Amino acid sequence: MKSPRFASPLSASVLLLLLLLLCACRPRIQVMLVADAARLPAPHFEVEDPEHPDRPRYDTVKVMDRSGGLLWHLRAAPFGDSNSVRALTYGETPGGFEVVEGPQALQPGGRYALFVIGGNRGSLHFDVDAEGHVVAVPP
Repeated sequence: MKSPRFASPLSASVLLLLLLLLCACRPRIQVMLVADAARLPAPHFEVEDPEHPDRPRYDTVKVMDRSGGLLWHLRAAPFGDSNSVRALTYGETPGGFEVVEGPQALQPGGRYALFVIGGNRGSLHFDVDAEGHVVAVPP
């Protein structure tokens, strides 16, 4: 008599695949604008890592325009996630990071994306309006 747990090897395989996919999903790093400091020339961002509530873990920061042009690139020095911080301000290099590129000035009317990259990654897409206010937008 067959075990009633699985009707076929196919359903067991599907269940195993679903379990593996769910276990492999890691929370993304969350990047947000700080509302009272979302203005040019230096908007402020907050970075949260659901896996590490004490401090996010990343080793690279990049800001790109929507055409793919690199405006700002930071890299941890020495490389690794031991120096990542929760608060970032555009154009200011946090301790333990070195500038690889930029920063170039953000422009009114510009469309940009900030990426934090490490074991996990996260991003924030944002626009700058004509008055220099920075607003989060969908990717």
